[in-house]
Amino acid sequence: MPWNHRRSNRVTITLSVLVALCIVGCSRYTPQSTVIPEKNLAEYNPKNFSTQTLPKRLKFEDEWIMKAIWYEQEGDFKQSNVYYNKLYQATQRDEYLLKELMTAFYGGATSNNLSKLEEYTLKHPDDLKAKRLLLSFYLNEKEYDKAKEVGQALIAQSTEAVDFELSANPYIYSGDYAKAVNLLDKAYEKTANEDILLKITAIMANYMNNIEGAIDRLEDHRVNQECSEKICLQLLDIYSQQRNIDKLTAIYKALYASTQKEIYAEKLIESYLYKKDYAKSIGFLKQEYKNNELLYALYIEKKDYLKADELAKQLLEETKDPKWYAESAMALYEGTVNKDDKAMLTEVVKRFEKAVSAGIESSVYLNYYGYTLIDKDINVARGIEIIKKALLQDPDNTYYLDSLAWGHYKSGNCKEAYSIMKKVIDIEGLEEEELIEHWNAIHTKCKP
Repeated sequence: MPWNHRRSNRVTITLSVLVALCIVGCSRYTPQSTVIPEKNLAEYNPKNFSTQTLPKRLKFEDEWIMKAIWYEQEGDFKQSNVYYNKLYQATQRDEYLLKELMTAFYGGATSNNLSKLEEYTLKHPDDLKAKRLLLSFYLNEKEYDKAKEVGQALIAQSTEAVDFELSANPYIYSGDYAKAVNLLDKAYEKTANEDILLKITAIMANYMNNIEGAIDRLEDHRVNQECSEKICLQLLDIYSQQRNIDKLTAIYKALYASTQKEIYAEKLIESYLYKKDYAKSIGFLKQEYKNNELLYALYIEKKDYLKADELAKQLLEETKDPKWYAESAMALYEGTVNKDDKAMLTEVVKRFEKAVSAGIESSVYLNYYGYTLIDKDINVARGIEIIKKALLQDPDNTYYLDSLAWGHYKSGNCKEAYSIMKKVIDIEGLEEEELIEHWNAIHTKCKP
């Protein structure tokens, strides 16, 4: 394509990392709180805290309970903890102890009752919730050996996935990744939970240097369960780093089919274009993802200017956007073998004039049209006028400056032609065939 007729509509592939591999963290264990409607707080009697008969109530106990529950329901665990701590200090009841510790943990507050929790778990070995809470406190305190002991006790009593997942955390933090994955595998086997799988594969890929193993597990889940966005994005991250375009293409296709999100359709097309598979790109746009503007860009990329011209006319009818006059003019010019064909040039000018009269001001279109008027000796003065409008938008653009220099040369204004063309060559050098042609002509005739 000639230098001055180039446009910025090329579709390019950019392989970006869509997601980062997960960094493992604490268990997803969440507090089991009784949620009481606001209107019923005044009448709420928290006898369900314990199966035992409560002693005589303190003077301020009901008020503190209501405030503790209110803040807990609002998610303000720190403030809730203040009242549960008051309740425990005043009553020494286990139910308040557990609530104080739980709200301290989730509110990031400091509790002075960790030793009490240790004593409680010894006295109540079947209370799994208390053990989970104790393990979580040990993790926060980086007491990994103690956390491992509690975890072993948990999984000896429990078959719940949450306990295997929680028990894996001290091994993760202490660097025993094989043991951590073993425990997480047991949790995943019970639930097929994708968050657990993501934690497993993050450990395998990031810390065990077993990327292929991570891929196998993710692909197995994708085939046998589903390719949720979380799982597929993890695979995309790995395949992007490996530059595995075939795998990327398959994942983008699956993601678009399941989500219908435009971003995945566009990424799928980019993957096809990276492999220069225009047939699949165009087929996808025609059959599955209706986007005529992108299809037009693909026709231009493929140099199928006849189809591009036809589609530009269709888009003009559909959108009423006058830019399609300019696009169709360019497609017609590019698709005609004989660039001096008078009938073709007349039609090109006609279409461009419609675009300009309708208010099109894009510098790309203006330069293309102005250069055509100049180069084909259709109307050099009009061409210079139009190029100057393009330069108002982008005064240092060497494409446009070359067009202007060529216009001055054609109109016999040697001084301006040489001055402008010298600036272009100083920047671009003499590598483009059309620049060489222009420079030779201007330098020969107009050198000071």
